[in-house]
Amino acid sequence: MFNPRKVDSFKKAPEFLRDAKNVEYTVGNVLLDGSKFSTDTVVKAGTAVFRNTESNKFELVQELTPETMSGAVLTANDVKVFAEEDTLTPAVREASVIKERTTGVTDNFIKATIGRFHFDV
Repeated sequence: MFNPRKVDSFKKAPEFLRDAKNVEYTVGNVLLDGSKFSTDTVVKAGTAVFRNTESNKFELVQELTPETMSGAVLTANDVKVFAEEDTLTPAVREASVIKERTTGVTDNFIKATIGRFHFDV
C-alpha cells in the first residue's frame, strides 16, 4: 500500500509559522490523494489542504474550493507526492502563520479556518 520513503524535512522548522506558541498538529498524518496528481510533485510546507468528505483523503485547496471545506489544515513539512500514489504527511491545524510564506491559502480557506489560523500580527 505505502512504499518506504526517506524523510529529511524534519531537519528544519516550518518557515510559515510566525511563532511556536499554541501550535496544534493533527492527530496522525493527513493522507494526500495521489489520484489528484498527474505528475510527481513536491508539496511545500505550509500548503493549504482540505479533506474530501467522499474519499476521506486530503486535496490541495483551489481558488474555487468553497469556504465550507472540511478539515482545512496546512502541511507541516515538504513532501514529494508521486503521481497516482497516496502520501502521508504531518499537518498543522492551528497556529499563527505568515500568509506570504504559505501556498494555496485562499480567502475561502481563511474563512474556513477562522479561530484556528491567525494570519495577522
